[in-house]
Amino acid sequence: MQPDPNNPEADWPLAAGEPGREVWYSLVSPRDASVAFWYRYTLLSTESGRQEGRVWAALTDRENPENSTFVSEAFAFEDVWPEGDPFELTIGDSVLTTSSAKGEIDDVSWDLEYEPDTYAFTPLRSETLTDILSKTIGTGKHWSRNESVFMDGEITVGDRTIELDDAPGHQGHTVSSTSPPEDWTWVQCNDFEDEESAVLEALRLDDKLSLCFRVDGEVYSLNRLKHVLPVSPWANEVDHDEVGHWRFRGEGEGIKLQVTVESPENHWQQVSYMTPDDSLRYNAHCSLSDVTVTYQKDGKPARTITSNAARAEWVSEEPPLEGEYQPDWD
Repeated sequence: MQPDPNNPEADWPLAAGEPGREVWYSLVSPRDASVAFWYRYTLLSTESGRQEGRVWAALTDRENPENSTFVSEAFAFEDVWPEGDPFELTIGDSVLTTSSAKGEIDDVSWDLEYEPDTYAFTPLRSETLTDILSKTIGTGKHWSRNESVFMDGEITVGDRTIELDDAPGHQGHTVSSTSPPEDWTWVQCNDFEDEESAVLEALRLDDKLSLCFRVDGEVYSLNRLKHVLPVSPWANEVDHDEVGHWRFRGEGEGIKLQVTVESPENHWQQVSYMTPDDSLRYNAHCSLSDVTVTYQKDGKPARTITSNAARAEWVSEEPPLEGEYQPDWD
């Protein structure tokens, strides 16, 4: 039996000054996509000696952006318990497993459960090559452990409670012992208006693009080395990428894809991450993005599907958008 991709990679707690960062993140929206909820559980140890577990939560409100919120709270390692086989991560009073999530910080709380996905997407299909690159040049590792799940439960923000029933969601796991890439762009969606079975995920790391599209029970992963390396004649291609506007395409494995991602101006969550070398990465995140996917599988006629509930983000060493980024790392 293969280990759960959510299992901790590092031997936490790390010694002071030993660099490492491990992140478990998740996103969910109700079927009407009226709001989007994004939550994260992170473990961090930096070269300068900063050590913490941290819980993050952000709610984006489509109709009333003034009701959107972001909260984050740090905890000492004494309040952190990461376990594997089965996976369970506890930070303070917040607990994440592969099939559930509970959390409470400030006036935001959540209690969610879901059936785990049977498929985990990775940016590079070869585990051996991923391990080599992680050890030699510090690229880190990433698993979309629950690339497409459907959540039940509730989210509470102040005196407002949002009930979730079979709500489209996503959960992933990322680890690095050095700094993450200088910049990346990411999108995920499993709530398409025209095709309930469709799932899209794409990750651009520097100039390398990995794609995954699922439809009609089939998984089309364009994440072999030939798809990811830009010098390859079979490589996935980015046609345009600026904050809020992304177009890309890929072909192979029986699928041909063209994708456009557009993010509204008033639905951003702007957050910053501390990395193991004490530098920051700035994230402009929009969980209520528009996405259009035109796909053609096995030579059949092309079909176009859309969603207004895609999760997209642009991350870089400098703030992608003007404005304040939270939390305050001073």
